[in-house]
Amino acid sequence: MQGAKIEELKHGGNGLPGFGGSSFDIFQVEAEGVVWRGAAATFAEASRRVRELTSVSPADYIVWNRNTGDKHTIRSGSGQEDGTNRAQS
Repeated sequence: MQGAKIEELKHGGNGLPGFGGSSFDIFQVEAEGVVWRGAAATFAEASRRVRELTSVSPADYIVWNRNTGDKHTIRSGSGQEDGTNRAQS
């Protein structure tokens, strides 16, 4: 059942306009776990959004490519991605 929900998110089956075209999810890293902060169509757009978020709420952020499973950690204050982690299949 959960696999179907993930496919709906990938393809916009949740009915939210424009969400299906967003390939990058943005998560804020907190002590308790991660919190979803939005989505973007491109990595550049996601990086800009993370810079905006860090100006208000300094933290580390993860940008996850929904299509490939790649994850990029962006450390607060650096504005630089910390690396790419390829998702395991």
